[in-house]
Amino acid sequence: MTDAMTPRKAIEFAVKTEELGAKFYKQLAARFSDRAELKEMFELLARDEVVHGSQFRTLLEKTPPDEGVSTGPEFQYLHAMSLSQFFMGEKGLKKKCSEIKDKNDAMSIAFELEKATLHYYQAMREVLGENDILEAVIKAEKAHLMKVMQYIVTDAKFTGLSETW
Repeated sequence: MTDAMTPRKAIEFAVKTEELGAKFYKQLAARFSDRAELKEMFELLARDEVVHGSQFRTLLEKTPPDEGVSTGPEFQYLHAMSLSQFFMGEKGLKKKCSEIKDKNDAMSIAFELEKATLHYYQAMREVLGENDILEAVIKAEKAHLMKVMQYIVTDAKFTGLSETW
């Protein structure tokens, strides 16, 4: 991502983030294909990331073209929130995926990915303002974060993203 941040670039970045997340979770589902509950969870997370990418593309269609580049503090903040090891494309998540040795590694990285993504989307909301699509994605990302955390903390069998503790 360049130093200049605009509303369109922020949303385009969100689309790319969701694409990376979907690819990552599909790789994890394949890697843990012998563990039904892990495979199912990673497949569901991957499908959700695809849906979120589509939601952000819809939001992008409604976003007017950028007029100049904003370098104000709010966009510098948004840019800073985009600087995460997880958002480095192939250098980030691909490298992380290659470091996974077991279920605990996978869950830890999934948790950190969901947390970084949630923080970026909350920063987007702070800078760009509230939006129904963004709110829906933030709500879903919170659910992902809690689900992964629940699995880590309780080592419970995963039965779906909508279950509660």
